[in-house]
Amino acid sequence: MKTPGRFRVGVCTHAGVVRSANEDDYLLASAAAPDFLFAGIADGMGGLAGGAEASRTALRAIAAVVLEAAGGGDVAAAVRDGFDAAARRVAETSATVPALRDMGTTATVLCLADGQAHVGHVGDTRLYRLRAGALERLTVDHAVREPDNRLTRCIGAGGRTVAVDQRAVATAPGDRFVLLSDGVWSVLGEGALLRLAGRGEPAAVAEALVGQALALGSADNATAVVVDVAAAAGDGFAAVELPRDERPDDRSRWPRAGNAPGAAWALALLAVGVLLLLHAALVAGGVAGGLLAMLAG
Repeated sequence: MKTPGRFRVGVCTHAGVVRSANEDDYLLASAAAPDFLFAGIADGMGGLAGGAEASRTALRAIAAVVLEAAGGGDVAAAVRDGFDAAARRVAETSATVPALRDMGTTATVLCLADGQAHVGHVGDTRLYRLRAGALERLTVDHAVREPDNRLTRCIGAGGRTVAVDQRAVATAPGDRFVLLSDGVWSVLGEGALLRLAGRGEPAAVAEALVGQALALGSADNATAVVVDVAAAAGDGFAAVELPRDERPDDRSRWPRAGNAPGAAWALALLAVGVLLLLHAALVAGGVAGGLLAMLAG
């Protein structure tokens, strides 16, 4: 993708060491305005298909509205309207597809424009700002961590509207913004976050945050998006190569998903379930011996 020259970006995402699918999503987008950048992160829920669809749908709905405000529109109003659009889109999709009925997602977005950072937030994905060696959290979790780690606010999950937290802060050259899913921040203390976030270029920092979370045994999907405000304004746009895969090229450094049923095991379980249901139906219908006798023969 192409980003405005005054920003530097890096991303990393991974399904984790337990789960076989990644329900996290991220989105980076720029507009024609030379100092406008959209960055978002979302953590979906509702099963493998539902969670991934919810996070993807929400971020794209928000970005579509916000990007229309680039170059002179009211960014704060666009962020609010974008979250409203996301709530409607997720609700419509879940109502249309029965398998997605209970899907929902968190969402945290950062819009950089005209020296301001506009923030929109629902759920427990987080946004931090690193400035002059100090790490500040710019979002408040909508969640109860104990005893069952329950969200108190999200997009979807049966709702057609959402109450979004918003704020705007002035940016300064050298600022670093870090968006994290709970698969990263929940296992890294703020000391580790500060230490890792302050070292290296954005891409290396995003990879280090996710890698350390996995090394510490994070059981959740793990995603990091890092955005720097350059000390000197760049001219035009710069091409950025974003990762096309969950893992960097050096796969040996990364844990593989484990403890989750593979595709063959899942298919075997499904086949057994179908056979048992068919057996019960035959017995209820008075077929002598039922399916199991037929199979034994």
